[in-house]
Amino acid sequence: MDYDFDVIVVGGGAGGATFAYACAQAGKSVLVLERGGRHTVGTPHDEKAALIDKRPYDDREVEVNGKAKRLYMGGILGGGSSLYGAALIRPSEEDFYPGRYYGKRIPKSIWDWPISYADLEPHYTEVERLLGVAGCGDDDFGPLQKPAAGFPGEPLPLHPINERLISANRRRGLRPFQLPLAIDSSRCLRCSLCAGLPCPTGARGSSAQLLDSAQARGLALTVQTRVEVEKLAREPGTGATVVDVIDRNTGNRRRYRARRYALAAGAFASPLLLMRSGVEHSQLGRNYMMHICALVAGVYPKETDAESSFVKQVGFSDFYFGTKRYRHKMGLVQSLGVPGPLMTAKVSPFLPAPVRKFLRERILLMAGLIEDLPNPANRVGLESDGRGSLTHRYARYDRVRRKRLAPHIARILKRSGAIYCVAPRYSSHEHVAHQCGTMRFGKDPAHAVLDPDCRLFANPDVFAVDGGFMPTSLGVGPGLTIMANSLRVASKVVAEL
Repeated sequence: MDYDFDVIVVGGGAGGATFAYACAQAGKSVLVLERGGRHTVGTPHDEKAALIDKRPYDDREVEVNGKAKRLYMGGILGGGSSLYGAALIRPSEEDFYPGRYYGKRIPKSIWDWPISYADLEPHYTEVERLLGVAGCGDDDFGPLQKPAAGFPGEPLPLHPINERLISANRRRGLRPFQLPLAIDSSRCLRCSLCAGLPCPTGARGSSAQLLDSAQARGLALTVQTRVEVEKLAREPGTGATVVDVIDRNTGNRRRYRARRYALAAGAFASPLLLMRSGVEHSQLGRNYMMHICALVAGVYPKETDAESSFVKQVGFSDFYFGTKRYRHKMGLVQSLGVPGPLMTAKVSPFLPAPVRKFLRERILLMAGLIEDLPNPANRVGLESDGRGSLTHRYARYDRVRRKRLAPHIARILKRSGAIYCVAPRYSSHEHVAHQCGTMRFGKDPAHAVLDPDCRLFANPDVFAVDGGFMPTSLGVGPGLTIMANSLRVASKVVAEL
């Protein structure tokens, strides 16, 4: 049988591009089909274009809990890794055994992941090397893991407000650490507008850069952008798996045949593709997760300079597994950048412009990433017109843990000089970072869509390497784990081929 490629990857985001790079590096012919376009390095920051008009984000309108929305969901080559805040953090070994912490709150079938931290450890190391993750290996990460041989990159110098944040809280017995960031300090402009916008210099590492490097070295890697994958199908006569693609610019259609396929369109779009392709499973599209965020803003008596410089540098894992008084697993606490003037106006239109400017000059933001639990009612749906819908609400247990974590974050900020803290309790369904869980893997096909190697139980030619494979959401951002798992799965596919 003739094949067009050894491997076809649907989606060029964090998982897909990393998977494609690994397969091409191993000598396989690879085609990447990306729905979005490609960002050009050198384009200056434009807050309106990026965050108000959402040009680098997915251009589909999605019905979320009955209301049509444009989501902040990566829509260019590299996906979320071309727009994220660069934090690539290893989870705890205990994250792979969620049943120890949640018990009857989650199904027994997912009490243990089908793989352990040890299975991913060498792949974490490889991703950190490929993207030049910078961190301080001497810091105490608490229950979180860190590379045994240290980080490959040198971290950015700490911003003065972060030096205060670290020293003040270390004196109180906490263990702040510098966030591992995929940022090349020699090219970084220390932009205040970092997360959410494409990097103007390419200093922030992304999976798209891996594709560029593979093509520059002449590997057998083809990347098509602005193409829509309509469905996977079985070819009449041969029974081979094929993929039908439409060019979004010309409307031309094309069918490709490969020996293996990897779905990496994201935890929202990958299950939609399988649904359009006729795949049925009780868990397909269900258990959609995205961390519930305990956001706290600290207001300082003097200007912090956080609104004009890069400040997302500090993490705390002291409350990862709860506290002595509240023994419930929560997650990582980390600093955030201050939103730009346009985004500040969007989320706080009731404040006069001078007040917004005054606050932006005097605040520091921190967020707690609470591990929201899987719920089958939180799901991706396929509408009759072929569009996708999303139903999602956080459970009471998730909201209670957010309420419990927020005061600890406020104390962290006040120790560094904040005189007032505010913790908004709303949750935005427009911002959908850290999506996962809609095609979870497992050993039993009755409870999992994918097997432990992330192969689709319904089709042995198809794998999935985006965040959909995750049974639980971890207490850290999933980016590093998604990329590490894509390398693990790539090694399985390459061995088969």
